Amino acid sequence: MTAPSAGGLRGSGIEVRFGALVAVRQVDLVLGPGELVAVTGPSGAGKSSLLAALSGLIQPTGGTLSLDGQLITGRDQAAGRGIVLIPQGNALIRILTALENVAVPLVAARVADARQRAEAALVALGLDEAADQLLEELSGGQQQRVAVARGLAERPSYLLADEPTSELDALNRTRVMALLRGEARRGAGVLVATHDPEAAALCDAELRLDEGLAGWVRDDRPTFGVTV
Repeated sequence: MTAPSAGGLRGSGIEVRFGALVAVRQVDLVLGPGELVAVTGPSGAGKSSLLAALSGLIQPTGGTLSLDGQLITGRDQAAGRGIVLIPQGNALIRILTALENVAVPLVAARVADARQRAEAALVALGLDEAADQLLEELSGGQQQRVAVARGLAERPSYLLADEPTSELDALNRTRVMALLRGEARRGAGVLVATHDPEAAALCDAELRLDEGLAGWVRDDRPTFGVTV
């Protein structure tokens, strides 16, 4: 395994506590451009907490987060550096349509072709016919694909996806994983928290969490090494 460089998204000694509960225990992780990495483990293992910390959504109670050697200290800074989180539960706006949900972060960022990018992302997820439907009119699986479309439309530098295939059938799971692989080929670093062993098998490496402790099941990445 090659020693890690200073580049990439790096969590060093990441610890997350909620009162007396330690959700993540001293995790070191480097995610490089072009890499697709799975984080696996049982419910309550700390996967969502780790992704939230790596996205700047929550402040770690220990350790540091950096991108290309520069410290990240909050969600606004992380978002400004192109770190996008697809959260578990989707965090979509129920009174908006599928298209509007995908376009919201693009409009907020004043992206000139926000509508076109949102439409293209929905097409990629097989949701073009659902674009004008309100979120509450969509199934759970469709809503999950809308959340993935929103993340893809932002064209992130680093995409952290928390259980993006949990409510999907085999066809749409394959579709989503192919799109995430496409993001890695584009040059993004992609981290996927998943319970699905088939989805994990499609990734370049698999980090398993159990009660907040991390261990590598495998790491087939050629350039970025990771120490846990």
